[in-house]
Amino acid sequence: MSFSGRVNRESHLGGLLVDFEGRPPRLGARIRISGGKILGRVDTVIGPVGSALIHVHPLYDGIDAGASVGSPVDIAPRESGRHGPPKRRHSGGSFRGNKGGGNRGRGPGSQGGRNFRDNKGGGNRGRGPNKTGRNSGNSGRRRDSGKSGRGNRRR
Repeated sequence: MSFSGRVNRESHLGGLLVDFEGRPPRLGARIRISGGKILGRVDTVIGPVGSALIHVHPLYDGIDAGASVGSPVDIAPRESGRHGPPKRRHSGGSFRGNKGGGNRGRGPGSQGGRNFRDNKGGGNRGRGPNKTGRNSGNSGRRRDSGKSGRGNRRR
């Protein structure tokens, strides 16, 4: 195990500050008195790199912070008895599985609307009921709003 430490003092929040050697434990790791009772979970790692401390907070029920000062600590092993079936990782495709919902209200056969892979027209997001999003008389020129400094081209 790459982590070993000793309880240094009680923190101002009622947790414990622990000196350690080696790599710091992951946040949320359970810290225990070496071979014994679990003190609590790692809340944060604080201080300079050469002499950092971990803050164990909140303490588990029945733990006396003052009595544990000076005790050697280590990382408690993870709980191996997970309940329920193992979680499956998605290997691509739909995250929804076979629950449907892929059409998103575009009618039968998913006709119309915008496809996220193309920049062709379709859809009228906020352009009014009969607008297509293209200005027919401008032939590619940008519309000038009259405000300067907004990225409009000078002609």
